[in-house]
Amino acid sequence: MGKKVLKNYDFVLLATIVAIALFGLLLVGSSTVSGQVTVRGLFSSSFFLRQLLWIVSGLGGMFVISLIDYNEWKRFALPIYLFNLALLVLVLFKGASAGGAQRWLPMGFFNLQPSELAKVFIIITLSTVLAKEGRSLDRWQDLLLPFAHVALPMVIIFKQPDLGTSLVFAAITVSILFVAGMRWLHLGVLSLGGLFFSVIAYLFLLEDYQKSRLLIFRDPWQDPTGKGWQIIQSKVAVGSGQLWGRGLFQGTQNQLDFLPVKHTDFIFSVLGEELGFVGAAIFLLVYLFMIWQILKVAMVAKDNFGRFICVGVAAVFSFQLLVNVGMTISIMPVTGIPLPLVSYGGSSFMATMLALGLVLSVAAHKDTSLF
Repeated sequence: MGKKVLKNYDFVLLATIVAIALFGLLLVGSSTVSGQVTVRGLFSSSFFLRQLLWIVSGLGGMFVISLIDYNEWKRFALPIYLFNLALLVLVLFKGASAGGAQRWLPMGFFNLQPSELAKVFIIITLSTVLAKEGRSLDRWQDLLLPFAHVALPMVIIFKQPDLGTSLVFAAITVSILFVAGMRWLHLGVLSLGGLFFSVIAYLFLLEDYQKSRLLIFRDPWQDPTGKGWQIIQSKVAVGSGQLWGRGLFQGTQNQLDFLPVKHTDFIFSVLGEELGFVGAAIFLLVYLFMIWQILKVAMVAKDNFGRFICVGVAAVFSFQLLVNVGMTISIMPVTGIPLPLVSYGGSSFMATMLALGLVLSVAAHKDTSLF
């Protein structure tokens, strides 16, 4: 069985993951080291070293997860769901605050963001619910359990407040439900319902700073030195890269610190300035290739559980890529969504590697019969 696992192992996907992660490490280094960048300078950056640590440990964890038959996780779906809820609730009472949000649990040497892990947990547990034998999504009442399953952790995350991750949950849910057999009629009605709820949420549920983020991207020059500063500087950075870019470690908006949170949410702006349109286009093609590889694993999965896991992971990458890149060029609101595998951050990176480990497990165990 071990030989079959290695024979089925998706080394192309693995190589793509490693390449994107190492490229992200270079961008983290470029965005956190000022002046003439040297190898010694990179390794003197605490951000670079921490990201390198996350990559090494994340790859190791991903490989271990990939060797475990993904079906084993179905047995622990309920404990995982309850553990997920417990962590999210704990954040509301004991979490650390920053930037008007309470999303982190202090863990000594780093702050854990449970909402990042929650994405992976909900993919596992929702896939378990929908993969049960005899499950049908033909009637409206068939959708009640899946929606209730996702709604509880989603509402807790929204209360932190974390609008971006709440939207990722919506993308995961709709994607998995659609592949599981949700009817087009249901999808259409739910889309209209989601639009209606968005208006209600904007009017009555969102904080003032969240409302301003959702509107300022349309015209950041309304407040060029305040709320619009981040978007303006990002557009300047991406535009100044032109065709070929200023060169790695040579971006002026980046190196002179005009661009805020450049190593996290706006790391694509660093890429656009330093490597230009050509570099950004190649990066996006490689990233889309990785998503396509994940969907290919879904298509050859031996069961619905594995298929749903891969679709959920692909939904996370696709949605976060769209929103993260979109907000850097001012076609999407700024929602604080990182670019998986590239943005700096321990919780986000480790959750991403856990999710990719599950995908690699689905590929490796697509044919593990003994005969």
